[in-house]
Amino acid sequence: MNKFLTTTALVFLGTSAFAEEAAPEAPAAVTLGGSIETVIAEGANDKYGATTSFELNGSLANGLATGSMDFVVGSSDELKLDEWSMGTTVAGMGLSFGDQGNAWISTEAGSTIEEPTMNESLQISGLGATVALGFTSVSTDVTDIANVQASYGMDLSILEVSTAGDYNIDSQDWVVAGRADTVGIIDGVRLGGAMSYGSASESIGFEADATVMGVTAYLSGDQDDMAQHVGGSYTYNLKGLDLEGAVDYDIDAEAYTPKATLSFNF
Repeated sequence: MNKFLTTTALVFLGTSAFAEEAAPEAPAAVTLGGSIETVIAEGANDKYGATTSFELNGSLANGLATGSMDFVVGSSDELKLDEWSMGTTVAGMGLSFGDQGNAWISTEAGSTIEEPTMNESLQISGLGATVALGFTSVSTDVTDIANVQASYGMDLSILEVSTAGDYNIDSQDWVVAGRADTVGIIDGVRLGGAMSYGSASESIGFEADATVMGVTAYLSGDQDDMAQHVGGSYTYNLKGLDLEGAVDYDIDAEAYTPKATLSFNF
């Protein structure tokens, strides 16, 4: 771990030094931030294990260059790079490249909402919209595009609405999804809902959730079974440390899945 932190610091300090050489009259300071998160959940053999992840974000003071690295401690206690990205801003549009997740809507459970995966990608964002080109494998062929995603978010006074779509170039399958959340109608209360539809599954999935004074409850299902999962979570901030307890109940399997998460940002 000490080697990892030392190497990371040298990388960012080296970037700062390069910026200083390129423009000595206006040295570019580097801002570092990140988070540490530990998730305790049930794994194999009905045992509870902990998975810890570390996220580091860096940016130049002028905001033109950014970078991020997300590390996860695996079952063998080895620190592995899970996601990474580097980007910049051009003409008010954000450009980023890396293994940086997808451009999709948010969910509470996600058990019945379709969410296409994305490998390394090139993402362009601005004015509330994001367009992502996902590669099959950048190490093999940087011209082989696997899928295209787009998302858009709108603030409609009392509603926050987000939409997303994905098109798989090889299979020609597509998925669309949308989410809406109430804003400021009642203090401390938020109502939300999400839906998705995929051409391959030909199924409509939905999720409805409500948050009252930090307690969130949800119900999810699809067009064939309206009630498949029910669950909830509660988050409490203890002097900067976020503590979250959550549980999901699979109605068909009659099985509970509890989870506890500890995290803090720096």
